[in-house]
Amino acid sequence: MTITAPTVFIGGLQWLDYVHAGPRKAASMVAEQKRRYLDPGRPAWSAYGPLLAAFRRALNSADRRGELDRVIAQVSDAGDWRAAAYRDAADGFLSVIPRRATGIRVSDATWAEENLRIVFRDLLGVRVHDKADTRWLVLPYCKADPLTQGSADIVLQMMETFADLVLPGARPIVLDTRRATLFKLRANANRDTLDVYVRGLALAYARQWALAA
Repeated sequence: MTITAPTVFIGGLQWLDYVHAGPRKAASMVAEQKRRYLDPGRPAWSAYGPLLAAFRRALNSADRRGELDRVIAQVSDAGDWRAAAYRDAADGFLSVIPRRATGIRVSDATWAEENLRIVFRDLLGVRVHDKADTRWLVLPYCKADPLTQGSADIVLQMMETFADLVLPGARPIVLDTRRATLFKLRANANRDTLDVYVRGLALAYARQWALAA
């Protein structure tokens, strides 16, 4: 009798947190993500949700700053710890997204490996409006811990597999909003090696999820 492992769904930003955590913190992070996922009465991973939604609106707004300031004011009025984080992330977002750029509606994307499904829900489609008609598929990262190129490369490799389906011709980018840093996968990066590493990480995550209490 074959026992099929249950399908595990996590978000793209939660996957990035796992990748960036390093091996010592990864297991405890998976256990916490599992507890949140399995508790229907506990909203999961919503701390930056309002800001991520505001980024999408701001791309096509005549007043980007005003659009972001409104969501910052909402958390500031409540005395929320997120106010300073939102402010830093908004400043970084505004400084690196070209003023002439506009937003393009994009759908969610799912990356799969065996029973793990990683769902990228917070992607931004950006049209730069330059001579080359450059388009970006952007995943915004807003956490306090600075992102590294190594961590970003893992997610960028995954994004390359679905970028043309979500936004044809777009270049995947991970944006560390609080450091105003755009991460791109180098043209000479060894994608075959990265792919093996990414799939190994996915299998490790699924195994840690199964073992977590």
